[in-house]
Amino acid sequence: MTDCRKCSTPMEVGYKPHAILPELGEQPFDSRMYQKAIGSILYAALGTRPDITYATAVLARYATQPSTLHWEAMKHPHQYLRSTFDYISTIHDPSLGHDSRLGHDSQSILCYADADLGGEVDTSKSTSGIVVYGLGTLVIWKSKKQRVVAQSTLQAEMIPTAYGKVQIEWLRDLIS
Repeated sequence: MTDCRKCSTPMEVGYKPHAILPELGEQPFDSRMYQKAIGSILYAALGTRPDITYATAVLARYATQPSTLHWEAMKHPHQYLRSTFDYISTIHDPSLGHDSRLGHDSQSILCYADADLGGEVDTSKSTSGIVVYGLGTLVIWKSKKQRVVAQSTLQAEMIPTAYGKVQIEWLRDLIS
């Protein structure tokens, strides 16, 4: 991957993975090799690189029966990591006070929640995501496929909003 093509996003824009469709000529791929590739980025996604968490989770859904198309999509997060390995993480300095770009200050707890409606092609389930800033620092992030099939955008959005509310309350209790 040292000489790979560079890219600016962890996943191709608009990529919608699906199960293998033999009628479209898709070929199965070696699951062990695919699982090793998932494992190689999973550590970074969970520990230090929240920007690739969604891409990793989506691609991991097909780890038991990947296709050659999944393998091609797997290369994208690796290329992104290679392109951004020299980025420097910025920890918010509370002495600077308000950070207008993020819309929060060093005394607040904020949660941003979002969901797509039926983004999972195979099951029509939505994917939720939240990020929680506590005292000016990103402390919680999560992206997960919802357990139920949402019937409307409102229903899909309420699931991560409720989860975000629980996380805010937990963080407030922890801080106090």
